[in-house]
Amino acid sequence: MSGHTSPAGRRSLVAAVVLAAALLTALAIHSLWAPSSGTAQSASDYAPEGAASLTGGTAHDVVILTVSAPVTGTTAVDVRLVPRHGAATSGSSPVVAVSAVLPTAGHAVPDFTAVRASDNRYHVAGLPLMMPGRWEFLVVVDGNGRHDRLVFPLTISR
Repeated sequence: MSGHTSPAGRRSLVAAVVLAAALLTALAIHSLWAPSSGTAQSASDYAPEGAASLTGGTAHDVVILTVSAPVTGTTAVDVRLVPRHGAATSGSSPVVAVSAVLPTAGHAVPDFTAVRASDNRYHVAGLPLMMPGRWEFLVVVDGNGRHDRLVFPLTISR
């Protein structure tokens, strides 16, 4: 028996290795993106059709920012605070404020104090976005011994 493989045998071996690599890659991608069987919810679970949801976090909460209409004009913005395990939820509700900045054009939207809805949700009815560009939405959560500031970048294309 020879230690050399024929050209046809090498092609078959290479094809088998490529197929195995493709299958392993597909399985890895599926395991990363498949819904989990736990009770955790993703940002898209809170977003209406056409909205943009961004997720950030602090030591106290996972913070989900949802921009209802990510286009120029006036849009509603929602913030949801999801307490982390072990984080105390007692005490009064924090004050949540939302603003936006377009650093490349020098535009800024002043702070809007969000109205507490329910279930750790806060709402701003109308946040004006003057023009397209890469906006930075600023969320400040203040109260109960904390002052958290989060920045969520979002490109408004039209």
